[in-house]
Amino acid sequence: MKVIIPFAKKNRYSVCIRNLNNLVECGLMSRKKIFIIVGVGIGAVILVGTLLFNRERFFPKKEMVKTSDSIVTPTPAEKLLLWEDPAGFSFQYPQGLLMDKHDEDTENYAHIELTNIEHKGSVIIWAKDTTATTIGEWLKNEKTLKGAPSIDTTLGGNEAKKVMVKEPIGKQITATLDEDILIVIEANLEDLEFWQGVNDTIVKSMTFSTTPKDEITGGGGDAREEPLIEADEEESVE
Repeated sequence: MKVIIPFAKKNRYSVCIRNLNNLVECGLMSRKKIFIIVGVGIGAVILVGTLLFNRERFFPKKEMVKTSDSIVTPTPAEKLLLWEDPAGFSFQYPQGLLMDKHDEDTENYAHIELTNIEHKGSVIIWAKDTTATTIGEWLKNEKTLKGAPSIDTTLGGNEAKKVMVKEPIGKQITATLDEDILIVIEANLEDLEFWQGVNDTIVKSMTFSTTPKDEITGGGGDAREEPLIEADEEESVE
C-alpha cells in the first residue's frame, strides 16, 4: 500500500509503503516516477475494462457446427429377367448376362449357359434324365463329385444337395430331382464375387411346374423382366 504525502521538496514527494511485515517505510520519489506509476495503473485499469467490455469481440465463443448426416444414395435395384423353360422350371437372373440355350444339345431337356464378357465364369442350368430315385443316391453315384463336401439344402421347394468343388476351378453345384428329372445349377466361380451373386439369385428364385415328362420339348422358353422372388433356403451340413 502506497501513501503519498501532499508536500513537495525540489520536485520530490515523500512516499510511504507498508511492507510485508506491516511496517511503514517512507522515502522520497520524483514526480516523474509518480506520474509513471499512476499512468501505468490507469492504463492497466483501462485495458482490463476494455477487455471485459469487449470480451465477446476479442474472445468469440466457439460455435458448435452441426454437420448434417451424410445422405446415402441407395443402390439402384438390380433388374432381373424371368426365364420360363419348356422343361418345367423357371428362374430369375440379372439383366445383362448372355444366354446360350445350346439348341444343338438334343440329349438333355435343358442346357442353359449364362455368361458375361466382363467376368470370367458362368452358370449352367441342366435338366437331365436320371435313374436315381433320390438326390442323395444321385450324388453318391456321381463320380465327378466323389469326395467333394456337400450339404443338404432345398431348390424350388424340393430336397437338394449343394456341392463345393475347389479344383481345378472353383464350382458350386446345386442339384435336385423334380419328379424323375435331374435339375442341376452349376456355377463356375472364376470371378467368385460376381458369379456367386448370380448363382444365389437363380437358386433362390427357382420354381418348378407340373409339366409331364413326355410333354417336355427342348429349346423355346421365354424371358421377361420380373421382380425378384425371395425364397428362404434351409441348409444343413451332411
